[in-house]
Amino acid sequence: MTKAETDALARIALSTDPEALRNMAANARGKSEAVERAANRRLASVSAKHEPGTVEHACWSMVHAIEELRRVNGRKVSRMNRLRPKIEKDGEVAALAYCVLNETDGFAEVMQYGTPELAAEAIALSHPAHFSEAVLAAARARLEREGVSIDANGRIDGRGETPVS
Repeated sequence: MTKAETDALARIALSTDPEALRNMAANARGKSEAVERAANRRLASVSAKHEPGTVEHACWSMVHAIEELRRVNGRKVSRMNRLRPKIEKDGEVAALAYCVLNETDGFAEVMQYGTPELAAEAIALSHPAHFSEAVLAAARARLEREGVSIDANGRIDGRGETPVS
Protein backbone atom coordinates (compact mmCIF):
# COMPACT_ATOMS: atom_id res chain seq x y z
CA MET A 1 0.00 0.00 0.00
CA THR A 2 1.33 3.41 -0.92
CA LYS A 3 1.75 6.34 1.46
CA ALA A 4 -1.01 8.18 -0.40
CA GLU A 5 -3.39 5.25 0.19
CA THR A 6 -2.42 5.04 3.85
CA ASP A 7 -2.99 8.79 4.25
CA ALA A 8 -6.35 8.57 2.46
CA LEU A 9 -7.45 5.69 4.68
CA ALA A 10 -6.55 7.73 7.78
CA ARG A 11 -8.59 10.71 6.49
CA ILE A 12 -11.51 8.42 5.68
CA ALA A 13 -11.51 6.91 9.17
CA LEU A 14 -11.94 10.38 10.69
CA SER A 15 -14.39 11.85 8.19
CA THR A 16 -18.04 12.36 9.03
CA ASP A 17 -18.87 14.41 5.91
CA PRO A 18 -20.90 12.31 3.44
CA GLU A 19 -20.07 14.51 0.45
CA ALA A 20 -16.32 14.41 1.20
CA LEU A 21 -16.47 10.62 1.52
CA ARG A 22 -18.41 10.36 -1.75
CA ASN A 23 -15.72 12.49 -3.44
CA MET A 24 -12.90 10.37 -1.96
CA ALA A 25 -14.56 7.21 -3.28
CA ALA A 26 -15.02 8.76 -6.71
CA ASN A 27 -11.41 9.97 -6.82
CA ALA A 28 -10.14 6.51 -5.84
CA ARG A 29 -12.30 4.66 -8.39
CA GLY A 30 -10.00 2.82 -10.79
CA LYS A 31 -6.91 3.77 -8.78
CA SER A 32 -7.25 2.15 -5.36
CA GLU A 33 -9.92 -0.41 -4.53
CA ALA A 34 -8.93 -0.28 -0.85
CA VAL A 35 -9.50 3.48 -0.64
CA GLU A 36 -12.70 3.39 -2.69
CA ARG A 37 -14.21 0.60 -0.58
CA ALA A 38 -13.12 2.22 2.69
CA ALA A 39 -14.71 5.51 1.66
CA ASN A 40 -17.94 3.76 0.67
CA ARG A 41 -18.03 1.75 3.91
CA ARG A 42 -17.49 4.90 5.96
CA LEU A 43 -20.10 6.78 3.91
CA ALA A 44 -22.64 4.05 4.67
CA SER A 45 -21.75 4.11 8.35
CA VAL A 46 -22.01 7.89 8.80
CA SER A 47 -25.26 7.94 6.81
CA ALA A 48 -26.94 5.58 9.28
CA LYS A 49 -28.50 7.55 12.13
CA HIS A 50 -28.66 4.86 14.81
CA GLU A 51 -26.07 4.09 17.47
CA PRO A 52 -23.00 2.37 15.96
CA GLY A 53 -22.74 -1.28 16.95
CA THR A 54 -26.50 -1.82 16.94
CA VAL A 55 -28.39 -4.00 14.51
CA GLU A 56 -30.36 -0.91 13.47
CA HIS A 57 -27.19 0.96 12.56
CA ALA A 58 -25.84 -2.02 10.64
CA CYS A 59 -29.13 -2.40 8.76
CA TRP A 60 -29.26 1.24 7.69
CA SER A 61 -25.57 1.16 6.81
CA MET A 62 -26.34 -1.75 4.50
CA VAL A 63 -29.24 0.15 2.93
CA HIS A 64 -27.11 3.26 2.34
CA ALA A 65 -24.20 1.20 0.99
CA ILE A 66 -26.34 -0.66 -1.54
CA GLU A 67 -28.07 2.52 -2.62
CA GLU A 68 -24.70 4.21 -3.13
CA LEU A 69 -23.42 1.25 -5.15
CA ARG A 70 -26.50 1.44 -7.32
CA ARG A 71 -26.10 5.19 -7.78
CA VAL A 72 -22.43 4.85 -8.75
CA ASN A 73 -23.25 2.03 -11.17
CA GLY A 74 -25.87 4.18 -12.89
CA ARG A 75 -28.94 2.15 -11.96
CA LYS A 76 -32.08 4.04 -12.84
CA VAL A 77 -33.69 3.23 -9.49
CA SER A 78 -31.08 3.30 -6.79
CA ARG A 79 -33.27 3.40 -3.67
CA MET A 80 -34.33 0.23 -1.96
CA ASN A 81 -38.02 0.96 -2.46
CA ARG A 82 -39.23 -2.41 -1.19
CA LEU A 83 -36.91 -2.78 1.80
CA ARG A 84 -37.38 0.72 3.23
CA PRO A 85 -41.16 0.26 3.72
CA LYS A 86 -40.53 -3.23 5.16
CA ILE A 87 -38.17 -1.71 7.73
CA GLU A 88 -40.74 0.98 8.59
CA LYS A 89 -43.52 -1.60 8.95
CA ASP A 90 -41.75 -4.56 10.58
CA GLY A 91 -38.46 -3.14 11.92
CA GLU A 92 -34.83 -3.65 11.03
CA VAL A 93 -34.46 -7.17 12.45
CA ALA A 94 -37.46 -8.53 10.55
CA ALA A 95 -36.34 -6.83 7.34
CA LEU A 96 -32.84 -8.29 7.66
CA ALA A 97 -34.28 -11.75 8.39
CA TYR A 98 -36.43 -11.44 5.27
CA CYS A 99 -33.35 -10.56 3.20
CA VAL A 100 -31.46 -13.57 4.55
CA LEU A 101 -34.31 -15.99 3.95
CA ASN A 102 -35.11 -14.60 0.48
CA GLU A 103 -31.79 -13.89 -1.24
CA THR A 104 -32.02 -10.34 -2.57
CA ASP A 105 -30.35 -8.31 -5.30
CA GLY A 106 -28.52 -6.44 -2.56
CA PHE A 107 -26.66 -9.60 -1.59
CA ALA A 108 -25.39 -10.08 -5.13
CA GLU A 109 -24.42 -6.42 -5.34
CA VAL A 110 -22.31 -6.36 -2.17
CA MET A 111 -20.72 -9.68 -3.07
CA GLN A 112 -19.82 -8.43 -6.54
CA TYR A 113 -18.35 -5.26 -5.01
CA GLY A 114 -16.25 -7.40 -2.66
CA THR A 115 -17.80 -6.26 0.62
CA PRO A 116 -19.59 -9.28 2.09
CA GLU A 117 -19.63 -7.61 5.51
CA LEU A 118 -22.31 -5.26 4.13
CA ALA A 119 -24.73 -8.13 3.44
CA ALA A 120 -27.78 -8.81 5.60
CA GLU A 121 -26.30 -12.27 6.16
CA ALA A 122 -23.16 -10.84 7.76
CA ILE A 123 -25.20 -8.45 9.89
CA ALA A 124 -27.34 -11.33 11.18
CA LEU A 125 -24.26 -13.36 12.07
CA SER A 126 -22.68 -10.43 13.90
CA HIS A 127 -25.87 -9.85 15.94
CA PRO A 128 -26.98 -13.44 16.64
CA ALA A 129 -29.12 -12.63 19.68
CA HIS A 130 -31.62 -10.87 17.41
CA PHE A 131 -32.15 -13.71 14.91
CA SER A 132 -33.56 -17.22 14.89
CA GLU A 133 -31.40 -20.28 14.36
CA ALA A 134 -32.99 -20.72 10.92
CA VAL A 135 -31.95 -17.22 9.86
CA LEU A 136 -28.43 -17.69 11.23
CA ALA A 137 -28.05 -21.05 9.48
CA ALA A 138 -29.27 -19.59 6.18
CA ALA A 139 -26.92 -16.62 6.55
CA ARG A 140 -23.90 -18.80 7.26
CA ALA A 141 -24.74 -21.22 4.44
CA ARG A 142 -25.19 -18.45 1.85
CA LEU A 143 -21.93 -16.71 2.77
CA GLU A 144 -19.99 -19.98 2.86
CA ARG A 145 -21.48 -20.95 -0.52
CA GLU A 146 -19.98 -17.72 -1.87
CA GLY A 147 -16.58 -18.66 -0.42
CA VAL A 148 -16.68 -16.18 2.46
CA SER A 149 -14.69 -17.28 5.48
CA ILE A 150 -16.60 -16.89 8.76
CA ASP A 151 -14.92 -17.26 12.13
CA ALA A 152 -16.46 -18.94 15.20
CA ASN A 153 -17.88 -15.57 16.34
CA GLY A 154 -19.72 -15.03 13.05
CA ARG A 155 -17.29 -12.42 11.81
CA ILE A 156 -16.28 -12.18 8.16
CA ASP A 157 -12.74 -13.27 7.30
CA GLY A 158 -11.79 -13.21 10.97
CA ARG A 159 -11.52 -9.40 10.81
CA GLY A 160 -12.63 -9.04 14.40
CA GLU A 161 -15.07 -6.25 13.58
CA THR A 162 -18.78 -6.03 13.22
CA PRO A 163 -19.96 -5.07 9.76
CA VAL A 164 -20.06 -1.37 9.01
CA SER A 165 -20.47 -0.30 12.62
